Amino acid sequence: MIIAIETATSVCSVAAGKNGKTILEKRVEGKGVHSTYTFSFLKEILERYQYRVEDLEAILFSNGPGSYTGLRIGASAIKGLLFGKPVPLFICSTLLAISVPHLIRGHNTVHAVLDARRSHLYHQKSFMHPDGYVQSESAEIREISELGRVIQEEDVVVGTGTERFKPDQLKASNVYGKEHISAANLIHAWYDDRFDSHFQEADPAQFEPEYLTLSQINNSRMK
Repeated sequence: MIIAIETATSVCSVAAGKNGKTILEKRVEGKGVHSTYTFSFLKEILERYQYRVEDLEAILFSNGPGSYTGLRIGASAIKGLLFGKPVPLFICSTLLAISVPHLIRGHNTVHAVLDARRSHLYHQKSFMHPDGYVQSESAEIREISELGRVIQEEDVVVGTGTERFKPDQLKASNVYGKEHISAANLIHAWYDDRFDSHFQEADPAQFEPEYLTLSQINNSRMK
């Protein structure tokens, strides 16, 4: 069994996967939910399936960019859970993770957007390469008005940042919010060979998530 953890936004989600599919997800949305639910969700899943941590195949973590508090709590849970345990940790970009269900469904181009405060969004464009694997452009902090000009009507846009667009700024007809943010996305990607290159093994004791910082936004504005 594998366990996936998603805490990069206001969504706290922990999911379990086995034999190529998601078998359970625990999910809640809201301010400050991560400190209350991340650890209890992990405990509940392990007890329900009578697994010890050392019996797990792997832990998957949505590594940001995103909320400092949510990512810090998720990382702390992993460090504690895997301390002294021979279980590998694999991290994946949060922006890629929220794009997964739409890429699997066959959408050619998906824009993942997360709120980066002020007039900016974290953005990553992903698409299916003709050779059959998922390719993603580099994640960037971009002005909302600039993004509205590059997203096409046939594209998919997903993430917390969709709420920041004004009605006349977004041409895309396929727009989805935080309801599509889930740890189950990581499990779907893990079992799909087309996403192999998007998972990186990390040292549980040493890794740090990709936190969103104010300096990143200030530097973006200076470009």
